Amino acid sequence: MRTLYLSLLVGGMVIGCGGSKPQPEGPAEKAGEAVDDAARDVKDEAKDAAESTGDAAEEAGDKIEDKTD
Repeated sequence: MRTLYLSLLVGGMVIGCGGSKPQPEGPAEKAGEAVDDAARDVKDEAKDAAESTGDAAEEAGDKIEDKTD
């Protein structure tokens, strides 16, 4: 009887947990990933733009320094 009870308990836990099969992504998960990707792209582009602006400012500073020497 005890063995039967333990078997049913363990079997119920495995069935209740759904096994190890991953659940398919729903529309909310896909939309969330798209938002994350877009935010990452914007961050990367902003970083590149800031670096370009810094480079241009440094170049302009060098030109001014050359003309005033």
